[in-house]
Amino acid sequence: MSLKNIKVKVFRFDPTVEKKPRYQIYMVPLTEGMTVLDVLDYIYENVDGSLAYYGHAACRHGICGGCTLVINGKTCLACQTPVYEDVIIEPPPKSKIIRDIVYTKQSRRGSHE
Repeated sequence: MSLKNIKVKVFRFDPTVEKKPRYQIYMVPLTEGMTVLDVLDYIYENVDGSLAYYGHAACRHGICGGCTLVINGKTCLACQTPVYEDVIIEPPPKSKIIRDIVYTKQSRRGSHE
């Protein structure tokens, strides 16, 4: 049962076709116990199948770190972060964007690592 609709603002960027990133807003029915990863799954499955994110194949146990995102300004694991209200979802700063919120980490010491 849906508690309410929340506004989800998601970072979108495809560097192969776009010059600048943008944000897209989605309305998602919030259900009890929903995580950020559940929200992304809902968007992908019901609203916009073009959204790229590290999704369902991930561990979902907070171990692998593959779903690390900036959620409302704080770096968190999407699979472990509960959602109670409107949310902004972005890739971590200084990451190389592959597409949308899929990224690779930049090496701090150079390209030899």
